[in-house]
Amino acid sequence: MSPQREALPLFSFELEKSGKAMVQFSSDNQSAKFQLTNVSNPLNDLLKGMASLIFEPSHLWGEENYCYIDWYCDDTSYKWILSTDDGVILDVKIIQTNDLFDDSSSISMVNCRCNFLDFYLAIVRELDFFIKQTGLLNYEQKWQKDEFPITYLLLMKKYLIDKGHWI
Repeated sequence: MSPQREALPLFSFELEKSGKAMVQFSSDNQSAKFQLTNVSNPLNDLLKGMASLIFEPSHLWGEENYCYIDWYCDDTSYKWILSTDDGVILDVKIIQTNDLFDDSSSISMVNCRCNFLDFYLAIVRELDFFIKQTGLLNYEQKWQKDEFPITYLLLMKKYLIDKGHWI
């Protein structure tokens, strides 16, 4: 009998109404759900941070390879901390805080490890499906602020294809 493989990380993004989106991430029996507003550009920030781990692979030089991604909302903020020591396993931490300058009251929402490529696949597959269903112009009109970060999405998708990890 072969060993059971860990469940893949799950990511969902849904525009609820103008300027608001519901996002959910789960991995390793941990889950976080956020209601985002357009006071920041969360998809751009997430994909840009993910790209930095690939195109600036500090772990290859024995340095820490991590990125911080801040999502700001009306009355709270969320910080994603992504890090890898080897480019194979990704540590994912998601923290919620009500005070941008004081992390002492922060709440840990997710603290897990997952396969690097599986994490990227979960995010990119969901956003690829989402933008194909929504459309670039419709996204911009419903989000009411920023354009969809199509360039970062395509870079991540090409990376997964090149690694043979695109489904």
